[in-house]
Amino acid sequence: METSGEIPAIEKAGKFCLNKWYLDFTSEAGEAMIFYSAKLNLNHWSANYTSWLNYDTVSGVTVKSRFSDVPIPILLGNEIVFNDELNSVAGKWNSKADMIRYRIFESAEGFLDWNCFQPASNVTIELPDRKLTGIGYAEQIIMTIPPWKIHMDGLLWGRFVSDGYNLVWISFGKDASNSWVWLNGESKGNCLIENELVRIPDMNLELTMDRGATLESERKILSIAARTIHLIPVLHKIMPFRFLTAGGSKWLNRSELRIKGNVVTAGMSIHEFVNFKT
Repeated sequence: METSGEIPAIEKAGKFCLNKWYLDFTSEAGEAMIFYSAKLNLNHWSANYTSWLNYDTVSGVTVKSRFSDVPIPILLGNEIVFNDELNSVAGKWNSKADMIRYRIFESAEGFLDWNCFQPASNVTIELPDRKLTGIGYAEQIIMTIPPWKIHMDGLLWGRFVSDGYNLVWISFGKDASNSWVWLNGESKGNCLIENELVRIPDMNLELTMDRGATLESERKILSIAARTIHLIPVLHKIMPFRFLTAGGSKWLNRSELRIKGNVVTAGMSIHEFVNFKT
């Protein structure tokens, strides 16, 4: 069955609703791409946004983003298709792991749903002059509550994909109740999440990372919000300054997963840290 990834009408009833897609790709040669597609509804205003980040070891990072003609991922069973005609780039994500759904936060004001459609993917990227193959990841976030109303000191997020293993982690702060880890689709408790380390003590499992290639390093929220205000004028009145000016970085690196101190697999990680205390 084909679906467009849009939010059902019932989810649009509130004053705030964000539907945000994130898809990524990494190759054996060390190239990486990240695609964002998002729609924000706030009262009677709305704004669409898309971005394509491309990294390779020669040219570094290039980013193309815009607020019009925003493509939306299409779900075709176990396949996700994303076609950005204006940038002449198209991709197909074929799932190699079961989907994970989780309601990260809920209050009287709304909720945050995390739909990880593909914790691990086989990916094909088509450009005008070449075709790339590799591995990747795909998720959708649906929020009906403004993110600044979710209590978090910072955000640690990441994904690791290799042959036989995939790992996803999310943390909103030091409180263990606000941290989540999934190994091959199975939720794991009592875990440690840091910038360069994810540990599952009950399994004596450890994923070690570095900050090899910096994909993003700026006040991204401020940059996007500044361009969104002309579409949603009320945004600058309700978004707190500490949230607006949060600093963060996203990294790409080759990582090793160890069990009982022995390396069992190696693969690519993409992970980020956003500091809301700055």
